[in-house]
Amino acid sequence: MAEKHRSPSGIFGEIILYIINLAGTGKSQFLKFAAKLSNRSVITTGLGSTSAGLTVTAVKDGGEWMLEAGALVLADGGLCCIDEFDSMREHDRATIHEAMEQQTISIAKAGLVTTLNTRTIVFGATNPKGQYDPSQSLSVNTTLSGPLLSRFDIVLVLLDTKNPEWDMIVSSHILAEQEEPERDKKNEDLTNVWPLPMLRRYIHFVKGYFKPILSKEAERVISRYYQLQRRSATQIAARTTVRMLESLIRMAQAHARLMFRNEVTRLDAIAAILCIESSMTTSAIVDSVGNALHSNFTENPDQECILAVLRMFCKYFSNAV
Repeated sequence: MAEKHRSPSGIFGEIILYIINLAGTGKSQFLKFAAKLSNRSVITTGLGSTSAGLTVTAVKDGGEWMLEAGALVLADGGLCCIDEFDSMREHDRATIHEAMEQQTISIAKAGLVTTLNTRTIVFGATNPKGQYDPSQSLSVNTTLSGPLLSRFDIVLVLLDTKNPEWDMIVSSHILAEQEEPERDKKNEDLTNVWPLPMLRRYIHFVKGYFKPILSKEAERVISRYYQLQRRSATQIAARTTVRMLESLIRMAQAHARLMFRNEVTRLDAIAAILCIESSMTTSAIVDSVGNALHSNFTENPDQECILAVLRMFCKYFSNAV
């Protein structure tokens, strides 16, 4: 197997995502489109996956024992999508803790002792247990343990709240699909601007070519935000651990790669902070972060990001005084 790669800061470079969504919010579409963006991807479901199916299973062939790779090993260097993550048995979920954090799987089966790489992005999706209750913790709504939740860099909750303006946009978009000739023409125009194969090649190139290093400004922004979350009275214990700091570094480096640079700037750190804030709906410090499902791209994202974080720091220091 190839040598395990670490980022310049010593933090693993693969981001782990988890989506908790209500029915009808496009969970399967998220997974399918994410799989299309990766040169190597594996899609499976928690209902039909066991610990052996996700990691490694030992089989006997011709009198000799052999190891057959599971989904996480097959997706090494790519993306592993796990739908219905909550349907997995507790024992099966526990076996992938090492794969999610250390990006390796230690095997000792049938006299075969080895370690396999699982340097893959894990993208899990599930529905909440019953009706999602914002006043309860993520562990209660998902029945996932705190140690497992802390291993996800982004835990995005998609709530289908009533919004007349957004309902009109969604209904207009779905009804417009009936206009096939005009729709095909619009899709063709968008494809010419940035086709999916080119986007896939770009992501593959920047992921392998760039190894961003944190600048001093980015370090200060990330460090100060982590301290604010630790001091916040409404913090989520399962999320505000040292793993959050590692998640911030990973996402800031990923944003720098996406922006085609080898240095993590202050703006990259701010973008990582806003991703964390969007995934912590019950303890968000940034007021401007709302429902991710009802959000649109702004005309000037760089300015909006900086203003949002500035308001966050001003709010905290005013309360501290």
